[in-house]
Amino acid sequence: MNPLFRRVVLILAVILVGAALAGCGSVHRGYESMLLLGDVQSGAESSRLKNITEEPERSTVAYAVDDREHVADIYQPGDREPRGTLVLIHGFTEHGRHDPRLVEFATSMARAGFTVVAPDVEGPMTMAVGLRDARHIQDTLEYVAADEDDFATEPMGLMAFSFAVGPAVIAAKSPDVAEDVAFLVAVGGYYDIEHAITYVTTGVDPLSGRRDTVPQPRREGKWVVLLSQLDRIEDTHDRELLREIAEARLEDPGAQVDSQVDALGEDGRAVYGLITNTDPDRVGEYLEALPATVRDELHGLDLARRDLSQLRAELVLVHGTDDNVIPIGHSERLQAAVGEEQAHLYPAAGLYHVDVTPGLRDGWQLWRASRLVLRLADQH
Repeated sequence: MNPLFRRVVLILAVILVGAALAGCGSVHRGYESMLLLGDVQSGAESSRLKNITEEPERSTVAYAVDDREHVADIYQPGDREPRGTLVLIHGFTEHGRHDPRLVEFATSMARAGFTVVAPDVEGPMTMAVGLRDARHIQDTLEYVAADEDDFATEPMGLMAFSFAVGPAVIAAKSPDVAEDVAFLVAVGGYYDIEHAITYVTTGVDPLSGRRDTVPQPRREGKWVVLLSQLDRIEDTHDRELLREIAEARLEDPGAQVDSQVDALGEDGRAVYGLITNTDPDRVGEYLEALPATVRDELHGLDLARRDLSQLRAELVLVHGTDDNVIPIGHSERLQAAVGEEQAHLYPAAGLYHVDVTPGLRDGWQLWRASRLVLRLADQH
C-alpha cells in the first residue's frame, strides 16, 4: 500500500472511531466534519463533499448601519436548509472578500450548511487593523441579526483569523450583539498586544518566558507591524519614510536605510525604535514613547486590557503549535481569561499560523474543532 494512502486511511479510521466513541448521535456530525475538512484541503479540486452537494449560491449585498456603508458576499447552501449563519472575516489580504482562499473556504462552509456572510473589512485589506474594524464587524453582526433582507438563519456565528481576531472579539462582546452571537471561531489570534510585539521584534515570547521553546518569528513580521500603523502617524514625511524603510526591508533584509532613518522626525523615530528594538525588557518603554494616536489604538485593540466577561459566545480557539507569527500562548491566555467552560482550545501541530498542512494530529484536532462548530450550530 502506498505510504501516503496508508496514512490517509489511518487518519480517517481514527476520526471515524472517535466519532463512534463520542456517541451515536454525533457520528453523522463527525462524518460531516471529515467531509468539510476534506473539502477545505482540496481547494478548487474535487472532493467527496463537492460530489454530494450542489454548488452554493453566491450573491453580493450592500448595507448600512447608522450611515456607515458596507458590502458583503453571501454564500447560501444550494440544496439544503441552512443550519445557521456564519459571519466570516478575512485576514490580511488586499483582495478582501475576493481573495481566492477566502472564496474557497466560504464555499466549503456553505456546502456544510451555513449561510456565509463575508464582508470587506478595510483594516485587514490595508494591513492596518484597528478599532474601526471592530465597529465594522459589529455593524455586520447587527445587520445579520436584524435580517432585514430575509436570508439569515439562527444561530449566528463569527469566524476571524490572525490579527482580525481582536476586533472580532471586541465586536462580539458589544452589548448590542453579545446575545446574538452563539459562537466565535478564532484561528491564530492574539491576546496581549505588547507580548505579540515583543515576540515579533525580539523573538522572545513573554507568555512562555522563553526564546528557545518557540519558533523564530518570521523576519518580515515586524515590518508588517510597522506598515499596519502608518496611517496613524500624523506626520506625512515620517509616514512615507517609514513606508520606504519597511518595503525595502521586506524586499531585502539587509537593505541600507540609514538615510531614511536619519531623516525621521520624533514620531517616526519612536515607531522605528520599537520595531528595531531587540531587548524584550524595553518593549513597554518603547510602546509608551509612541505617538498618542498609535499608542491609543494599540491599547484599544489589546484584549488583555479588556473586560471579556461580556462575551456570551462559545469560543472555539484553533492555533498552530508552530505558529511563527503569533505564538499559541496567546490562545491559551485568551482561553484562561474567558474560562475553559466557554472557551475551547485546539492546538494543531503543522498549522503554521493560518496555513493548514496535512498530518495525523493536525487532522484530529481540526476535526474536533470543526465538529464542535457544527454541534454549536445544530444545538441552537
